[in-house]
Amino acid sequence: MKRIFLILLAIIGLALPQVNAGEIDRIKDKGEIVVSVNKGYPPFCVVGKDDIIGLDVDLAKLIADYLGVKVKFIMPDLYKDQIPKLLAGESDIVIAAMTRTVDRGLQVTFTEPYFEVSQAALVERDMVTPMANSYFDLVDVPGIRIGVKANTTIENFARELFPAEAIKTLPDHPEAVEALVKGEVDATVHDSPFVQIWAQTHPDLSGRIKPLLAPVTKEYYGFAIRKGDPDFLNWLNLFITQVKIDGTMDLLEHRYFVEMQWAGVKTTREARITKAQLLRNKFVAKKQAMLEQKRAEEKLRSGDAYE
Repeated sequence: MKRIFLILLAIIGLALPQVNAGEIDRIKDKGEIVVSVNKGYPPFCVVGKDDIIGLDVDLAKLIADYLGVKVKFIMPDLYKDQIPKLLAGESDIVIAAMTRTVDRGLQVTFTEPYFEVSQAALVERDMVTPMANSYFDLVDVPGIRIGVKANTTIENFARELFPAEAIKTLPDHPEAVEALVKGEVDATVHDSPFVQIWAQTHPDLSGRIKPLLAPVTKEYYGFAIRKGDPDFLNWLNLFITQVKIDGTMDLLEHRYFVEMQWAGVKTTREARITKAQLLRNKFVAKKQAMLEQKRAEEKLRSGDAYE
């Protein structure tokens, strides 16, 4: 009887899916980590002609470098497909400016936070008073039409604040802003980094569209992985701690939020001085060189590393 029981256990063990067991070893064995990113969400992911760049993209490259593997990027057309594709094994990790929520936590395991944000808005200036500075200032505007990205924490929160008929859902953030520019909505809601970057890169529309950036919520982005591998989770948490304490995150935030050469913004003297101070840290300087080398290699491959 005992022998039969052991045989049954062995059969059950063989039948169990092995994708969650030893993710680090599995990734190293195949020589590649597949990272799902949020397409068209600057400055976390910016799609160019020959490559993709962004804060999330650079973090993914650093993870691959630590693991000694190549990185491949996938970009789901719909944000709601990020987690299903992860669970289906189409990606190994989601690094996509994804807010940690209890609902998502039932499906995936989140790392410790790597970035803090608030919800913010862009609004037609003639819809609000000159003193308006936060998303909450839109709540009492009569007849306002709000554009939000579908299937996000932003949509969920908007539905708590505004009547259903006031909300228009759109596939992604750029399309939401396009609807605002076209006059199809009066305001759009995004995470604060997106609003900040959009306002800085569209000075020609500053007379018409106002950013509302005063914090109203506190949300955190985390990496998402499949459940069942505490070793992979612990390693990723150590990675996040490392890039925070060695200055790497400071450099990336400076590159994408201050220097902004990726957006064609002219670098100010203050930005150059700050970058010079950051690069005095030898760890940051080393990672800066590695990231630049990887960008050059990717341009030579003409985008073969991602879909």
